[in-house]
Amino acid sequence: MPGPAPTTLPPESRRLAMAAALLAIFTTIFASNLPTPLYAVWQVRMGFSSTALTAIFSVYVLGVISMLLTLGSLSDKLGRRQLLVPGMLFIAAGAVMFLLAQDIVGLGVARVLTGLGTGLVTGAASAAVVELEPNENWTRAATLSALAFTLGAFAGPMLSSLALKLGPGADTWPFVLVVVMSLTTIALLVLAPWPSGIGQRQAGFSLRRWRPTTIRVPRELLGPFAFAGAAICLAWSTGSLYASLGPSLARELVGISDRALAGMFAAGWQLIAGLSQFFCQHQPRDRLLLVGPTLLISGLLVMAGAVLLASPWLFTLATLATASGAGSTGVVAMASISQDAPPSERASINSTFYLLAYLTMASVVLGVGFVSDLIGFGTTVIGFTLCISLAAISLMAVAIRTGRTSLW
Repeated sequence: MPGPAPTTLPPESRRLAMAAALLAIFTTIFASNLPTPLYAVWQVRMGFSSTALTAIFSVYVLGVISMLLTLGSLSDKLGRRQLLVPGMLFIAAGAVMFLLAQDIVGLGVARVLTGLGTGLVTGAASAAVVELEPNENWTRAATLSALAFTLGAFAGPMLSSLALKLGPGADTWPFVLVVVMSLTTIALLVLAPWPSGIGQRQAGFSLRRWRPTTIRVPRELLGPFAFAGAAICLAWSTGSLYASLGPSLARELVGISDRALAGMFAAGWQLIAGLSQFFCQHQPRDRLLLVGPTLLISGLLVMAGAVLLASPWLFTLATLATASGAGSTGVVAMASISQDAPPSERASINSTFYLLAYLTMASVVLGVGFVSDLIGFGTTVIGFTLCISLAAISLMAVAIRTGRTSLW
């Protein structure tokens, strides 16, 4: 990428632009997770089935993937904020559609619009944060991105859960807030001084002659990418269960009748995951490769016990442990990708990375929903805990075998 090296740029000229990129991540993920506690409210009001409820959650992934597969690498050529601004407009449009929706089709359209915005923002914003980090601290940049991501995922369902507690307007004013946040982010992206040579339009690039390119990973990075991708899929698998079916799990299997309180478990999971990522940023990566999956396995086994015993206390403990394990595992994956990806292909590789994560989200949600109809929700959740525990053991075994970590 043409321009001066990042080290020649004054750090103060990057901070506001970096803050704008982080706010774009936060707002996008906030909007994506805001509806979680509200699905059951819409289900009663509009009269659609549980299968349809799962589909509404999952259709969002179609919007994300369509952007990642077509425009995911465009910000490497066109510029970071040139793609972030349209992405935030999609987020605002999705919120407006939620306000106008009168049936399941309207909710589906709102989710797709939100997915389109998420697909545009995540890769470009994550790449921008890495490039704008004043001290070129890859791990810190990855941690800040992950923290903005998980805090957005926490604040969204927490706000809508609190809205349910407050009564009327629970599915209205939170989406008005999303519109305001989106427009504020756009203003900051446009007005912030963006250092020359970082995330700018490449010289000679013509949008008219540009064609979507296939998302790919350079051959020399396939090994590190595969391992990091497996780690992020492991981390997101439990998070997607909480984000989609966490409130239902709390109400139907654990015995928590309060709908707002049940929704807060999804929010709490995201908060603990974010704090785990923050506190793990200075820990050795090889140590986290053992600690993270071990915590995740422990939490999943406690979750199985919570379902079998219908224990809210065990479910709370499981939430703490799985979130801590997923958070520390996820930050290892994101730091590895941020450090290994070359600047000219960073957004493309980030988009491929998130593509794996979102495919995991859709697969888990649809898989759990489908299997639940066949063998029951409780049995399915117990089976899920066993499958993900085996995956975590496999990840640790590969890390040890390839020398990424050791037991001693």
